[in-house]
Amino acid sequence: MWTVTVGLTCLLAMLPEQSGKISIENPRLLYGVPGLPRASNKFAHGDNFYLAFDIKGVKSDAEGKVSYSLLTEVMVDGRLEFKHESKDIDAIDSLGGNVLPGFTQLNIGMDQPDGKYTVKVTATEKKTKAAASIVQEFILNKAELGIVRIRTTADRDEKVATAIFSTGEDLWLNLSIVGFARDKAKQPNLKISMEILDSNGKPTVQKPPVAEISKGVAEDLDLLPLQFYISLNRAGKFTVKLKVVDQISGKNSSVDIPLEVSSAK
Repeated sequence: MWTVTVGLTCLLAMLPEQSGKISIENPRLLYGVPGLPRASNKFAHGDNFYLAFDIKGVKSDAEGKVSYSLLTEVMVDGRLEFKHESKDIDAIDSLGGNVLPGFTQLNIGMDQPDGKYTVKVTATEKKTKAAASIVQEFILNKAELGIVRIRTTADRDEKVATAIFSTGEDLWLNLSIVGFARDKAKQPNLKISMEILDSNGKPTVQKPPVAEISKGVAEDLDLLPLQFYISLNRAGKFTVKLKVVDQISGKNSSVDIPLEVSSAK
């Protein structure tokens, strides 16, 4: 099943279509909103699909207020499978420029059929009735071992999402593991590691953190959540390499995530 969230805030198959005087531009797949850029349009069961974009050409009133709606449609093989409309979204164009950031989020169910999906997002300005749409394709892989629901937050409780990082700050990398096997005792046996490389491809520490999970996991748990902590002690461009090894099935899965840290001002 699908659930959806829309609001304000790679491999793109974008087919823009516009009517009126607004447009949707700069579409990008992200790990959360706000979140780090996602390079691949391939997703796993239990994952979250985040598509962010800019709505340009909006007309605000004298106080900078803008009202619009967002329609999200999910299609497979040309057939409409899911539809959700947020009819009353009010925003403030405080900084001017006639542009608003928007996003749509889809929560992909564990029982969703694999295949190629098309997501169409349509923004309609309520006052002028001007509308614009974008189309984004993504591939839902067959159910298998994977790292999903990656989000970066400034706190351990995952309440403050962030994608802009400065030295001296704390960063929590949140994720979940899906598709893992279980032994006769109904427990997994997983090793999840996080290695950070600098801009020259050199590991930042000699012994990267590794989480080992082999007990205490509920039998009905399909998504296994965990966190890694990153201290942002210096500026630079880095690559975060996440890897999970299933020691029961012998399978493994990995994800590389770009990370840029700026000097605090």
